[in-house]
Amino acid sequence: MVLWIWPARGENLYAELYDPQELTRLQAIYSRGWLDNFNHVFLPAMTPEERAGVEAAGLRMELSLPEWEPFGFYSDGRSVTVSVASLKFLDDLSVATAWLDLNNYTLQTVSDYLLMLRTRHLRGDLSPPPKPLAALCIPDDALSNARVNERANRIFDSLVVFVLLHEYGHVFYRHPGNRAVAPEDSRAHEEAADRFALDLLARVGEVPLGVTVFFSVAAQLTENRADFATDAAFERALARRTHPLSPARLQSFARHLTAAAKSYAKGFRVEGQLEAMSVSLQISQFALLLADPGIQRLSAKIGQSVETVDLAPRRSGQSLAPPCNSRPPNGLPFDGFFHGTVVSGTIPFDLDVVLTQDGDQVSGVYSFGAGFARIEDGKVTGDRLVFRWLLAPDNGQGVIVIENGVYKGTWGSGGATGGGGDFSLARSASP
Repeated sequence: MVLWIWPARGENLYAELYDPQELTRLQAIYSRGWLDNFNHVFLPAMTPEERAGVEAAGLRMELSLPEWEPFGFYSDGRSVTVSVASLKFLDDLSVATAWLDLNNYTLQTVSDYLLMLRTRHLRGDLSPPPKPLAALCIPDDALSNARVNERANRIFDSLVVFVLLHEYGHVFYRHPGNRAVAPEDSRAHEEAADRFALDLLARVGEVPLGVTVFFSVAAQLTENRADFATDAAFERALARRTHPLSPARLQSFARHLTAAAKSYAKGFRVEGQLEAMSVSLQISQFALLLADPGIQRLSAKIGQSVETVDLAPRRSGQSLAPPCNSRPPNGLPFDGFFHGTVVSGTIPFDLDVVLTQDGDQVSGVYSFGAGFARIEDGKVTGDRLVFRWLLAPDNGQGVIVIENGVYKGTWGSGGATGGGGDFSLARSASP
């Protein structure tokens, strides 16, 4: 295998996340790690035909690929090109996933972060996106914990292996690497390259743990039908994709994992089989996300409403947590974390609210599982709070009154403080 190291070729918002010096340092680390893995683990596991088909292929590792970020991986049928900026982005998400999971936090905040990035892109926001680890409040010393370090490395290493073996699958099958390929051929090429990578992973007994992170990023950063006004506009976008992600592709991927679970787990090791089955289940869930218009619309709504302050780690079942490094409650009646129920029509929903009171002024955020709404221009008079709410593109007003320690409220659209529904809250000592 020939390795070419290239400098950055241009500007890209995702590439701007990381300092060029840091990317240059990682360029050497990532390339050395892949070459060692390829030469000592995967090349010996290939058939003579596979070895002949990919051994001479070059690997070009560039600091960034402006037209591709954060999915800077492609093959032209003869060689493979990889972006260090894309690898670093996925590396950070691997660390975040490991730390959140092992500390019993939900991974929904990772999903919210990705949906926020997609929405910013669609609305033409050209500001650099927040770095994953900072946005998700992952401690600087997260990897000092041995369990987190081991899990993060397993996720990222298997992710890189899958992505690069997938691209070498395109080389082996001599798939043309351009947008002139018909959509149906492109989808078939992707499934063939997936199988090439999965077959090799099964031969060496490695569970592709990191594909859950990769496909989560792909499923939530890729525009879906809910992002387009017409079917025709969506079909045009699909035709431009060189790596189409479809429910059928993900379901095929999941079936392959399930059928070969014992192989990925090095025989009959129960823990490894369960891990492979868990990965298969998560991939099937991503397929449902891509296939369900209702889920797509909800995802679009979340992406439109989420801000970086909403991404603090939270427990399963919570829809909201106080922002990172926020001050503790100051003891004022409309300051702190609250949990309760909101009723719209006849249907109750869990409601989480974080309020900040400064004198008689109140601001905050609330969520009932369908995005994040802002509380603005709140005014306190005694035990009564009148406020304005904003859940883009909707807005209105509301009122909360404290009665015997219970916070009872109503909300309405436009200038009304009622008519939309009722809610009740109780102060919560911790999120």
